[in-house]
Amino acid sequence: MPSVDRKEMKNLKRSPWAWIPTLYLAEGLPYVAVMTISVILYKRMGVSNTDIALYTSWLYLPWVIKPFWSPFVDLLKTKRWWIVTMQLLLGAGFAGIAFTIPAPFFFQATLAFFWLMAFSSATHDIAADGFYMLALDTNRQALYVGVRSTFYRVATIMGQGLLIILAGLIESATGTWGCLSACAAARALSLHKAGARMTPRLWTGRYIRRLCSAWGWARC
Repeated sequence: MPSVDRKEMKNLKRSPWAWIPTLYLAEGLPYVAVMTISVILYKRMGVSNTDIALYTSWLYLPWVIKPFWSPFVDLLKTKRWWIVTMQLLLGAGFAGIAFTIPAPFFFQATLAFFWLMAFSSATHDIAADGFYMLALDTNRQALYVGVRSTFYRVATIMGQGLLIILAGLIESATGTWGCLSACAAARALSLHKAGARMTPRLWTGRYIRRLCSAWGWARC
């Protein structure tokens, strides 16, 4: 049997413990960053309460309207592709915020990156939940639902607690939030790398055809 067989079979037999924690940490952190940290950031940067309330309230819109583009996530590419790509965009969004905070037009620039993160996070939610349903049978879905919820809550606590404390410490030491955004970007990209490595490939039609080609089967 070719070596690709062993590699692919190992991939498909990967334990859910290898990918569920990172998947749902990556789902929870961006939501908290967009909905909570953005408000605190703008307040500390001297933006008026009126502007904060007006513009950050719109950041929730992608999660409200995500059912409208969820069919495209189902039809285009695979759930795994969407997960890995959105995690990369989330890391890029954090990095963009870090680079634009010192700019004179920081409010418009960081708001644009928060919008990018909001749409990426909402799309990631669609793909992650769909992937969870496809990767596990009914019994294992029930078995790991607690793990899934726990790591999502851990991400929420980290975002609303630890990240805010870290932001205060960094701001006191450096006078800016740029370092925190850079750290968040590094964290998001590390989750992206972990997700790309540990999230298994599913037996989709496209994936089966690729395996057939690798194994040298004429028809599949």
